[in-house]
Amino acid sequence: MGDDALSGALVAAVRDRFVAVNGDHPMTDEDDAYVRKHFVEATPAAMEQMLDGRLPLPSYVLSDGTPMVPAAHGELAEVAGGVDRLRDWFVAFWPDRPDVGEQEWQAYLSGQYVCLRDVSPVRIRQKTERIAEAEAAIALLRHDPHDPVGRGLLGQAVDGVLAVPGLDSILLPMTAYDRLRFGGPTSRERWVDAPRAEFLTPTPPVWPLRTERLLLRPFEQRDRDAFIDAWADETYASLLLTRTMNASEVREMVRRRTEPGDGTFIGLVAEREGEVVADSILVLQGTGLSEGEIGWTVMPRHAGRGYATEAARAVLRLGFEHYGLRRIVANLDARNDRSAALCERLGMRREVHRMGDFWSKGRWTDSYEYALLREEWQAQQA
Repeated sequence: MGDDALSGALVAAVRDRFVAVNGDHPMTDEDDAYVRKHFVEATPAAMEQMLDGRLPLPSYVLSDGTPMVPAAHGELAEVAGGVDRLRDWFVAFWPDRPDVGEQEWQAYLSGQYVCLRDVSPVRIRQKTERIAEAEAAIALLRHDPHDPVGRGLLGQAVDGVLAVPGLDSILLPMTAYDRLRFGGPTSRERWVDAPRAEFLTPTPPVWPLRTERLLLRPFEQRDRDAFIDAWADETYASLLLTRTMNASEVREMVRRRTEPGDGTFIGLVAEREGEVVADSILVLQGTGLSEGEIGWTVMPRHAGRGYATEAARAVLRLGFEHYGLRRIVANLDARNDRSAALCERLGMRREVHRMGDFWSKGRWTDSYEYALLREEWQAQQA
């Protein structure tokens, strides 16, 4: 039998083994293109090891019959010290549960860990841990969408935290073919896309917000000229992040603020009897979007009338009540005495005084961070 015939028989045997495990489902052109982007053709040597049960079966078989594997398909065997040592090395990642280690080894050999960008025992364990966290988080958040532990757990599970990768970074998109062979949504759809849409996508409140004297609403195109004089004022801009701006720059800034975004930046205009007197922002951030950063400015000719304080109190209420934040912070130049005093009027604590940490307008400056927890804010309202 010639080499081509031997190769063809090997490919056919691998495909038959693959179909026995995965079922016989069609691969579309889109599926093929996705697989060619993320996987590589299996070598004859690798296919022989597959049939011997020593290396994983293909992740996919293309519509033309080509077996496809991860680019690092054989690297774990090298790390383990050879393919004969691979199994023992692999199951050792579950020292307290050898039964689980054996189950994961069999799942690994099936080639069905196609959801992972990096197929390894570490990533398999991380996927299992993150999904368990997501399940626990969803149970809490279905009971209370603002539950702080649920938000933290889901944020870690989906997006990760320092030194803990989330599912968004370890999962591949997968394909329509995968929905057929696994009989439902892909891992990413189930554990990243759906929880993010349900619990980690901010929903705006009903605008406008009203206080005793003010109306707060999102920026509109009609506000383009309201901030021109303020941003031309050196004193107004001196302690803000950017320099003064000319009229065109201000109009462009306002235009950008009117564009739809992902809902994590809330920029608000404060009106008094139809005139813009101040503005405020709330930026949703942190694990599970459970933290916010607040900021404010007041038009120079309206300073000293308490408008910034009144608007900021409304924004704190918005953050804690509507968005369910557990903590809101304010970061400011340590020279900004007025904003520091405003933070303290709001009941915020100065948690941090950073020395010479921030480069601003040609010099290193100190900065303050003020913070307020939801329970502290609730106690203020009692």
